[in-house]
Amino acid sequence: MDFLTNTLLSGILYDGFKKGVAITTDFLKEKLQGWLVDDILLEKLSYKVNALKLQDYAEHVIDRKLNESSEIQEILKLIRPEQNTNISSVTQSHSGSGDNVVGNKTIIN
Repeated sequence: MDFLTNTLLSGILYDGFKKGVAITTDFLKEKLQGWLVDDILLEKLSYKVNALKLQDYAEHVIDRKLNESSEIQEILKLIRPEQNTNISSVTQSHSGSGDNVVGNKTIIN
């Protein structure tokens, strides 16, 4: 899938609830690093999640309740993983015997 899933979000929420953390925009921003999402969307998501009062449920119940909320589903469809556009390429030429290794090589004897 190209967007944030219920399962991932329910795990994040469940871990937060276990630690007694409030589900705020800042909490979600920290946990969703690597995802393309703006503060307004995070604020809306935290509001909708808190309205469901999920803190006393198991992770699979949180997942189900998130799935039942059409508003949360629409928000999740807007949250996409960041695409790393800074991809470095390696060009190698190799002749003879031996390994052709990029980066570090670990040898275990």
